[in-house]
Amino acid sequence: MAAPELPEFVPPMLAKSGAPFDSDEHLFEIKWDGTRSLCLVAAAGLRLASRYHPGQTERYPELGFLAGLEPGLALDGEIVMLADGVPDFSLMLKREQARGPRRAAELARAHPAVFVAFDLLYRRGESRMDRTLAERRAELAEGLADRDEPQLVLSDGVEGAGRELFAQVTARGIEGVVAKRLASRYHPGQRTGDWIKIKPRQRLQCAIVGYVAEGSDLRSLAIAAPDDEGLLRSVGKVGSGLSARTSRDLLPRLAARPRATP
Repeated sequence: MAAPELPEFVPPMLAKSGAPFDSDEHLFEIKWDGTRSLCLVAAAGLRLASRYHPGQTERYPELGFLAGLEPGLALDGEIVMLADGVPDFSLMLKREQARGPRRAAELARAHPAVFVAFDLLYRRGESRMDRTLAERRAELAEGLADRDEPQLVLSDGVEGAGRELFAQVTARGIEGVVAKRLASRYHPGQRTGDWIKIKPRQRLQCAIVGYVAEGSDLRSLAIAAPDDEGLLRSVGKVGSGLSARTSRDLLPRLAARPRATP
């Protein structure tokens, strides 16, 4: 029997940023440091796609076994590279930058990816997006219960204790957590308060030691921070967060303070 028809793509639901909190109305999951992926088991075969890479199926050949999942299934999840059980973004970046089927196959053999499923959008070709997250998660767990592939993982979570989970995952160097309201529906492509991403905020006091400008446009600041001996060492450039107003204010001040030596 042919697989039920599915849409070509469903824009993934997005999350707003927030601070750690506890709530019995939320499920708290690990924020996997991978690449977002929609898995569709359609009539035309398996499709893995994200907002930016519609060709994920070819990029991750080791996940071809997902074609054997229940026909008419659409899962929201993340493709993750693990090292010692922890997501490794450097490995993920290498996979995302790979070009050509031969290179993809080489990397798949060296470091196979894992598909982490965390939401159910369609089952047997019928949308589940109007159901609550709690209902979708229960059906997702039921649908994957008999699967025994180590490269297919159901993203686990806890209810209530968001602060404790956040402390545990960040202590292991994991990116953070996502809080999802259990009563929420799935809103494709929307960034709602129903999903909240929570990441550690790291601060470093830096000195501005240079800048890059194009004409009257301040592109980036060269910044440095003191090392263990109190000497300034470069920590790179930063351009995000420079508003037009800040750029107009800073550029003449910087241009008026040249130095002959670093």
